[in-house]
This record gives sequence, structure tokens and C-alpha cells, in this order.
Amino acid sequence: MGYSIKFILYINCDEEIIMKNKSNMIFAMILALIVIAAIAAMVIFNQKNSSDEETANTETGEIDVTGQPMLGDESAPVTLVEFGDFMCPACKYYDMEIQPELIKKYVDKGDVKMYFINTPFHGEGSLIGAHAAEYVWKNEPTKYWAFHNALFEAQPATHEEGNNWLTKDVVKKAAEKVGVSDADQVTAAKEDTAVNKDIELYKKHNVTQTPTIVVDGKVVNDQLNIESLEKAIEAAKK
Repeated sequence: MGYSIKFILYINCDEEIIMKNKSNMIFAMILALIVIAAIAAMVIFNQKNSSDEETANTETGEIDVTGQPMLGDESAPVTLVEFGDFMCPACKYYDMEIQPELIKKYVDKGDVKMYFINTPFHGEGSLIGAHAAEYVWKNEPTKYWAFHNALFEAQPATHEEGNNWLTKDVVKKAAEKVGVSDADQVTAAKEDTAVNKDIELYKKHNVTQTPTIVVDGKVVNDQLNIESLEKAIEAAKK
């Protein structure tokens, strides 16, 4: 009888130990899940902050656009400035693919005026294009934007020719294409004052890449994404 009691007590004791172990395991699992959830939340939070920092538009301060090529109505409430280079493939993509959509949606409706500032980052060809464009803007401003686009259109799809494609011959053909009255003058252009002013501007505003798009004094970091540009414009309109 005594042995039977002891056996029952042992069984009861084992059951208590098992129950305690189960409780501890459940508690440990719950604690582990809480820790994992907390870590996941921190990761998501940090990723969001990182993403916000990457997409946040940085201030450039007021840009002096006096005398710069302009497209749109001078009284338009929003100012968009492009620091660009005719030799730059990304600039070609912006000017040929994205800018026309922005013109339809904002410039043609009087909401935005656009400016272009030469940012010759790619050597001699960049300077040839900049001097020629400044000459056309000064002497035949109504043909400037057509000439501007003609230079980008002349940019080869692949850059097998390296940085040597934008030559005086290319400039002459672009000028003739858009009907500039004296293509030879465009080819020989030396607009040092205007081009040097542009160089001073990109240095002053710490422009390090092309294109750099600035909307009302704020750089649009994702400048090749039309949604980011539209978002910046809509914010500036308010």
C-alpha cells in the first residue's frame, strides 16, 4: 500500500514537472516571438527612414536663372531647372522621354516654367554643345529648344564612339536641321560669358551629376522617375 502511494506521488510529481516544463516552453516561445517581432519592426522602421532619406529632396537655395534658356510662361508659379549636358545619356533620356510629358501636363497649362543650365561634365564635346546652344539662344531664341532637342537626338544610342561624337560637324547638321540662319556661325561659336556663368552656377550649387533637376530650389533625387518629378511639382504648386 505504501509503495502504491509512493508510486502515485511520483506520478503526480512527474506530471507537475511536465506541466512546468510545458509552461516554460510556451513562455519561452512567446518571448522569442515578441523579440522577433520587435527586431522585424526595427528593421522595417530603419528601412523606411533610410528610404525617406534617399528620396527626400535637398535644398539648393535660389538659382539665378537670369538669361538662361526658358520654356513656358514667365509668370508660371513653379520653376524647374535642369543642370544638363548634351553628352550625357541620362540627360537625353530625361529630355526626350520625360520632359515632353511634363511640358504637356504642366508647362502648357501655365503651371511650370523650365530652364536649362549647361553643365559640361564630359569634356570637349560638352563644351562644343554648350557654346553652340548658347549662341542659338542669344541670336535665334525661337529656335533654341528645337536645336537643343536636335543635339540630344544626335546622341548615339550606344557610345561606341566614346566622348568624341559631339563634334562641330554634328552641331552644324543640328543647326541646319532646325533652320538656324547661319549654321557656320553656330559651329564656330565661342560664348564664353554665358558658358562660364553656367559653370559658376553648377559649382555654386554643388551639382555633381547630370541631369540634376531642381524644382523651386529643391533637388529631385529620383530625377529619372516621372512620378517623383510630378510629386515635387505638385508639392511646389501648393
